[in-house]
Amino acid sequence: MSNRRAGFAIALVLGVVGVAFSPAAFAGEAASPRIPTRSGGSPCVPSVEGPVSVTAGSPPYTPALLPALPPGWVDQEFFISCASPQITYKTSVSVRRPANAHRASGIAVVEPLHSGGIFGVLTNTQPYLVAHGDIHIGVAANTDVVQRLVKSADPARYATLNVPASSDAENEILAGVGAVLHQQPDALLLGVRVTDAILGGWSQTSVQVRSFIASSGGRATVNRQRVYDGYFPAQAAVGTGGGAELGPIPDVGVPVVELQGERELLVTLQIYGSLGYRRPDGATYRLYEVPGMSHINFEPDDPVSAYARSLQCDWPPGASPSTFSQTQVWDMALDNLVRWVSHGIPASRAQRIELESDRKTVVRNANGNALGGVRTVFVDVATATIVPTSLAPGGVVANPCAYVGYQLDFSQAKLAQLYRTHAGYVASVAMDANKLVGEHWLLPASASELIAEAKGSSVLHSP
Repeated sequence: MSNRRAGFAIALVLGVVGVAFSPAAFAGEAASPRIPTRSGGSPCVPSVEGPVSVTAGSPPYTPALLPALPPGWVDQEFFISCASPQITYKTSVSVRRPANAHRASGIAVVEPLHSGGIFGVLTNTQPYLVAHGDIHIGVAANTDVVQRLVKSADPARYATLNVPASSDAENEILAGVGAVLHQQPDALLLGVRVTDAILGGWSQTSVQVRSFIASSGGRATVNRQRVYDGYFPAQAAVGTGGGAELGPIPDVGVPVVELQGERELLVTLQIYGSLGYRRPDGATYRLYEVPGMSHINFEPDDPVSAYARSLQCDWPPGASPSTFSQTQVWDMALDNLVRWVSHGIPASRAQRIELESDRKTVVRNANGNALGGVRTVFVDVATATIVPTSLAPGGVVANPCAYVGYQLDFSQAKLAQLYRTHAGYVASVAMDANKLVGEHWLLPASASELIAEAKGSSVLHSP
């Protein structure tokens, strides 16, 4: 094995998000406490204070790896609080929305703050959200992130925040945010209408979303409708350890699109020995398993990739960073969910990644890439074998290297065997991309990007 060393280090980012990349906190491999499944009810609709003023001496908490604020958009912070027989709390909610309320789509995407200080859904999908006018709402939903991250950033600004250290507190808070969006959205969004609210999460917070769905929150109602109109749990390595968050997601009457990369599948098998999250698709559920997709990508425009480039991992000779576009898959999956929630168009159904008879080994094609699952140009018109996880220095299985993938590029001879010429390669990419668009596995804008990249690539290109 050869040792790959990063071209640069990002000490500041690592200092902020070091906890995020620990085995338990970042990937969700460690089980959260059991959350019992209970019947639904009406959550406490919290009071809203704000927007909280921002001054040079009292800035708001800034999440790690936060994408830059787009032109014409605003960030605002609110405090929400509730006092009921079930729970008493006060916490912080951040809103990123169009400054002009008329440019908002009516879709609100809510996610809990990751223990590493990251809003992963926002980080992975901001260009999509901005293009469609979708609002992002981040919630400090448990005592750990409130005490360790938010309050420690500015003890004076956040002195009054308090979240109980109970297993139900997070679910009550998330249910409360959904209730506010449906009952009094003006309190948080200042004139922006809300048609549908989606609760999503990435990695560790995906486990939190799965737990919420299985709790009473998943069935909670306000104004005779569910507090959330859809769910988007993405990329949590979960198995069959016994907690509600580790089993299949139950049906709760609203659409759910669960996204799992090949890396999450491999880790789940490694830790638990079986894919406990798997279940059949149904009237309100879709599972998307994606061959070649790692946990963290190397895409230059995604803030998370800065962390990936800072790592040093053991890769085979000739390996290079994976060029798989994680964000294109995220955009597609979220778009399928939004269409389902807002327009009643059921999301496309996908095959599962194929396994050998032992139910633990992935079936691979002649190019070394996984069969089945959600297909992409990266595996269907392959120029490399894509490995979605890496070994740590010394050749051992360990995070954070297990979060990133690499690829082994094909030789010129193999590329010529597959596509004959550069024009043949471009034609194959265009054909596959257009096919995937028609099947709703790729957005048209992403297809155009892939075709343009193929035309400008060096694949079988004569100088």
